[in-house]
Amino acid sequence: MSNKKLKKIAFKHGGPRPGAGHPETGITKTKICVSVTGQIWESAQSRWNGKASHLVDRLLMRFVANEVNPPPNFDMRIPDTVRKCVVYLGVGTGSSVQNIHYGGTGFFIAKTSKKAAGASFLFLVTAKHVAEELIGKQFYVRVNTTNGKFMHLQVANDLKWYFHPTDNAADVALVPVALDPNQFDFLPLSLEMVLTDETRQSKGIGAGDEVFITGLSVFHKGNGKNIPIIRIGNIAMVPGERIYTDKYGEMDAYLIESRSLNGLSGSPVFTIARFPELGTIYLLGLINGHWNVSSKTIVDEITQDTGIPAGVNVGIAIVTPASKIVDILNSDELITDQAKIEVDELSKNSPTPYKT
Repeated sequence: MSNKKLKKIAFKHGGPRPGAGHPETGITKTKICVSVTGQIWESAQSRWNGKASHLVDRLLMRFVANEVNPPPNFDMRIPDTVRKCVVYLGVGTGSSVQNIHYGGTGFFIAKTSKKAAGASFLFLVTAKHVAEELIGKQFYVRVNTTNGKFMHLQVANDLKWYFHPTDNAADVALVPVALDPNQFDFLPLSLEMVLTDETRQSKGIGAGDEVFITGLSVFHKGNGKNIPIIRIGNIAMVPGERIYTDKYGEMDAYLIESRSLNGLSGSPVFTIARFPELGTIYLLGLINGHWNVSSKTIVDEITQDTGIPAGVNVGIAIVTPASKIVDILNSDELITDQAKIEVDELSKNSPTPYKT
């Protein structure tokens, strides 16, 4: 396939006619096509020894289409909406909101109801070691509101947390919650975003692929509303052998090259698939902690990201696989409890029989 033929295809698939100017940049769209084809196609030809590939064609055409008609968030490497799944978790020590200490992160995930059409169950997910610190205490969730502010929500301290049914070392916990979408500004993740082992292998995701974390920064939470930070990195190791941790012993985990901060425990970790489609975001897992090297003893130690840092962060974070969340959602205990809730809700909404 020649550059000339490629440019014709670009125009055929909704591209511009020569001479049309980009409304924002003022750059002639024809020049954009020439620039893209000149740089990308030479690389593709070199990689594939001059033989055209349907995969290369498709990736190239999408790149050209984005350059010609860039989407609204084209300049953002990470969609801003991803951060809307995140909330802050903390413990209160008095009646004043000034006494609430937020030290962990949670995020929402939704599971579709099998019995109630159009309904779904909303779950708050966080690290198990964060949940264990909240159980039996005055527990708060800080969540953004639709009016551009945030609210402290006090949670009942007797609520039921769900943990992994068979793996006690899985650092993940979840609890069912209910939030009014008209009052609170949040977007739950869908189960389709969870990266299972099968999906990871089929998408070719592995060591070296990019990841990003979003969650609480204890140094700046956001004054008017929650402003979760973004940290980026790469997959350093996929789960193979179990990794030793001080709190739970050996556990299944990803290792990522990223400096996780205190407050990020329980934060969602995402990765972006490259093939066969560009830009598909998957939930890789959630932050467990990171390795520190003590500044005094120069001995490695593992730190969960819930307190003030000590020592030197070596830049490797431990991530609990997102598949552990699915295991909990599919556990007999949760399914049984969920079925009871569905029956109760359906009975409330069922019409009352007319009696003569």
